[in-house]
Amino acid sequence: MVEGPGCKIKGEKIKSKLMRQAVKAVSGNAVDREIKPKKGLVTSQFDVLIGRALTGVQTLGKELFMYFGDVCLRVHFLMAGSFRVNGQALDKDYGKLTETPSLQVNFSTDVLTFYKSAAQIRESVSCSSRYDALHDLDICSPVFNHQRAVTMVMEQSDRQVCDVLLDQTILPGVGNIIKNEALFDSGIKPSSKVQQLSKELVSHLVKMTRDFSLIFYKCRKTGTNLNQYMKIYNKRKCGQCEGKVTITRIGDDSERVTYYCPNCQTNTLKSQFKVHPCKNSLLGWVQSANQKPEINSANQSSEVNSANQNNEEDWSCQICTLINSGTKLRCEACMTEREATHTDKSKTGLKRKSSTDFSEQSVKKVKESNDGPPVRNLDKMESVLSPRLPLGNIPRLPTLTHSGNTDSQKARQTNGNIVGKTLSKNSSTGIKKPQTGIGGHQNKDVKMNVKAGAPTVSKKMSQDSKGQGASKVPLCPGHSKPCSMTQTRKKGDNFLRWFFSCGVYPRSKQCKFFQWADEKFPICPNHGKPAAFRTVMKEGPNNGRKFFACPLPKQKQCGFFEWAEGFEV
Repeated sequence: MVEGPGCKIKGEKIKSKLMRQAVKAVSGNAVDREIKPKKGLVTSQFDVLIGRALTGVQTLGKELFMYFGDVCLRVHFLMAGSFRVNGQALDKDYGKLTETPSLQVNFSTDVLTFYKSAAQIRESVSCSSRYDALHDLDICSPVFNHQRAVTMVMEQSDRQVCDVLLDQTILPGVGNIIKNEALFDSGIKPSSKVQQLSKELVSHLVKMTRDFSLIFYKCRKTGTNLNQYMKIYNKRKCGQCEGKVTITRIGDDSERVTYYCPNCQTNTLKSQFKVHPCKNSLLGWVQSANQKPEINSANQSSEVNSANQNNEEDWSCQICTLINSGTKLRCEACMTEREATHTDKSKTGLKRKSSTDFSEQSVKKVKESNDGPPVRNLDKMESVLSPRLPLGNIPRLPTLTHSGNTDSQKARQTNGNIVGKTLSKNSSTGIKKPQTGIGGHQNKDVKMNVKAGAPTVSKKMSQDSKGQGASKVPLCPGHSKPCSMTQTRKKGDNFLRWFFSCGVYPRSKQCKFFQWADEKFPICPNHGKPAAFRTVMKEGPNNGRKFFACPLPKQKQCGFFEWAEGFEV
């Protein structure tokens, strides 16, 4: 859905490019549908634009008004509408194109083309009156009236708040993305009725809706990826508490999918430390006026900032010396936990050793072992072997003794060459590859047991992967990342088929990888057709899980059912 921010940008681009130009001709699907020569209809409603000049452009929510004197061309971009001027896109919104445009307007100098959009001819007076009445409620309007918006929402006491936000007569421009993110940022459960919310909470909801809409507008205008600012929409895991996101269909418009976190969205305003939202927005999030920080909040804030800055620094693993990113809590090579510094330990309560403690202990061990070569701890040496490395018949390191230099030299030689030999002989020795996670990439929850010669799955991973098989989602060959899974919407023989494509964002960086996903789907045993791929929308323990079912209409379906294991993306 093209929401208010995208429509506003489209109006700005059209106004800057086409003002004062006269219309020479009109064409497209909207025109062809009205011309029926057999019935004597040889003109369409859009022919009234011919010879008129564009005198003004306005946007109201998701509507675009183009004024040609006393007539107005009203355009709605529907779910995936777009426009082109002389065949070129002027905005950063990646709308869908079709072979034939919905409407094409030939101006004196330029050609304006609308795709996958709805167009109508209306009187300019009615359009301008509607604009004047709702302009200060437009979520992207520079003269947005916060108090009036709060009053309008409070008047809908018997309606669910998710329906009120999508009402274009109350908050024009709010779409499903803004709705979900604003409710999450406000901590409000979507199914709540307005009468269950305090005026203070409703005011906060309106503010969060406005704030995220401006972020949306900024991202669309600059071409920035909006996904980095979304914490709940189209997510499986909550961006705040990392809990499971509930995916359901509620409200009057049950076609819209609603995402919410039961843990974070509890209809309460936090009075001390604000946990909604947790995003670094383009505009900055401002705490609501009712929040009263504690006396030591300034000191606590400085401590948190110091700890965060420290955690963002790159760190070196004490076991394998790999330099890891500051955001990683475990070494990517040997899975050793990151050692906390003294500062981290005192401020975060971590009980792990600090890097300086490790260095001091190492020096102490060297001093205590002056009688002979240092004794190496085999348990620590085993953790040097990364789960990324092949396992199998890896020779165990010999135990070092203090008897002489021969054993120590052999041990050092073995220690220095074991990794290289293992890698070079991988193909010839028949060594098994390590266990992989989703899409074939290394799962960080796999711990290696060198003594047993096989990987050991941690308890956490065994619980998470319960009931799910090996991943069937391929890796994008251009980026080596799991692909995204999409359903075709273009009318034709492949309508509603599922396919894999590059999952990298933004879209401008995607490669051309394509593969049909439904070729891996099971076949309905009673009808011999590929099964339908669906998601559990009912709230409960299985909410959000994917499953296969009979592809026929509901009245003709058989009882075929199978969990879609391995297709979680």
